[in-house]
Amino acid sequence: MLSGAPARTFGELAAKIDEQKFAKLTSSMREAERELTETRAELSRLKGLQTQIVLLEKIKYPLEFFTTGTESVAGAIYGVQKNSAAAMRAKISETLGDLAEIQEIPGAEKDPSTVFAVLYRKSDSDRLLEVASEFGAARIEVPKDFTLTSAEEKERINGQIAACEAKENDIAERLTARADSALEAAREHCDYWSIVSRRLEAMESGEPTDDVLIWDLWTPRTELQKVSAAVARYEAYTEFAEVEPDDGEEPPSLLRNPSWSACLEPLTIMYGTPTYGKIDPTTHMAPFFFLFMGICFGDAGYGLVVAAILGYFLIRYQLPPTLRKFFVMMVAGMMVAVAFGAITVSWFGDSLTVFPFLSGVAPVASKIQLLNPMGDPITMLTISLVLGFVQILYGLLLAFYQNWKAGDKFAACADQGGWILLLCGLVLFGCAAGGYAPGSMLLPGKVVSILGAVVLVATQGREKPSLFGKLFSGVMSLYNVTGYLGDVLSYSRLLALGLGSAAVGMVINLLAGLVSGVPYVGIVLAVLLFVLGHLFSIAVNILGAFIHPLRLQYVEFFGKFYDASGRNFSPLNNAAQYSRITEESSAS
Repeated sequence: MLSGAPARTFGELAAKIDEQKFAKLTSSMREAERELTETRAELSRLKGLQTQIVLLEKIKYPLEFFTTGTESVAGAIYGVQKNSAAAMRAKISETLGDLAEIQEIPGAEKDPSTVFAVLYRKSDSDRLLEVASEFGAARIEVPKDFTLTSAEEKERINGQIAACEAKENDIAERLTARADSALEAAREHCDYWSIVSRRLEAMESGEPTDDVLIWDLWTPRTELQKVSAAVARYEAYTEFAEVEPDDGEEPPSLLRNPSWSACLEPLTIMYGTPTYGKIDPTTHMAPFFFLFMGICFGDAGYGLVVAAILGYFLIRYQLPPTLRKFFVMMVAGMMVAVAFGAITVSWFGDSLTVFPFLSGVAPVASKIQLLNPMGDPITMLTISLVLGFVQILYGLLLAFYQNWKAGDKFAACADQGGWILLLCGLVLFGCAAGGYAPGSMLLPGKVVSILGAVVLVATQGREKPSLFGKLFSGVMSLYNVTGYLGDVLSYSRLLALGLGSAAVGMVINLLAGLVSGVPYVGIVLAVLLFVLGHLFSIAVNILGAFIHPLRLQYVEFFGKFYDASGRNFSPLNNAAQYSRITEESSAS
């Protein structure tokens, strides 16, 4: 994302493509990779044998006896419980006589078993097996690769391991030396063929006849002249005409929003593309989203830190379009957080009042304080709920406008108008009854509420066939007022997240103040705790400050009006993953 993709035209990219050279490169790289894989597999096998030889290195006989044996002599290695070892050794001597030779392999003192190496006549194999079975001895197999003595096998394996490791390093060095150029070539070919592939797919999308291909293409009206001019260069071979969409054919949606809100377009697309001709919610949600993000983050110091970091990336790097919009969106939200933190005097928590060296700044900051969420959370809760009610009401107004514009004026008045009247009337009545509005507003609140309820009862069951069904559905629709109440209460999360951010900052400052009094290292510990603690708080709170405002838009706001059943306008272009194709390539 930040490495800076090289800028080049499509022609410059095509000039770098050499299929034969790239095919040889990939073939040689794959051969080297295969060789490296085989070498590592052999190295792993040898290290396994090296581990096994540790157990066998104390055996004095050539290991060939324990793999293939000679014409008449064979060998076997058994492990048996220590308390049975002496008896088993005596039994072998008794059974096989002087024609068997036994070596006890020394082990650790705490080993639960004793290991024997036995040389015997091959004709005595069955009798040795009977003795081993009698004492429950387990045979230890010797790899068939071992034919020399243990010391000789160990030396041989160590030599082979050293040779394999040297070969592995040599292959790895050869691959490393070619890695940068090979990766660059792979990226260039990937970009080139992805662009060519999209062009070929676009060509195949046309309807073929015996002599021509017919393409139906969408283009924004503002770009029509540019497309027409590009095709005009081939007018001897083409026919270009503007046609209207067929009945029922839905064009793709191209989002166009003011620059200050366009940064939120990826969030809209993430939810779903707006239906063509319907409302694009991007600009409508932007003020609420920025405000809610600032409230949830809620600290001016935190906002400045994040805005400075993201602003640096925006200035320093040529970011991909979507990532750039995301960074711009976050910077805008952080600026609101700075403003909200200033009016609540939250600068890295309560650092202005906790640390004495900032005492001169505290009186200046207190002059612009308008809210105190920690001392008066009820006021902040009220503001959060009011903001929620305003956004939900705005969503209903947008749905009203959408229906009215589409010609369904009855639905606009019945489905949205009725709820707007009922909700506004209930809020007006509640405020007057609670003393937050003049008592004279009681009667208007009742009248508007009743009027809204009558509209809903009379219209919400209009699709039912019977009069009773219409009336019953209309009355039951009033139950949805609890859903609107739940939606409004959901905005209380603005208070919760704002308080959480402030509380964490206060705790960090308290701990830093406590350790600052430690002799000699107190100041260092306090600074370290302050910096690391607030960085942790930023990392924890920034996720919630993004997710929860977005959730309020998706669930509480979009659900009131947004139709996201459209398809995104995805024009044919020269977009590449590893290169930044300049505008000149489009003309080419």
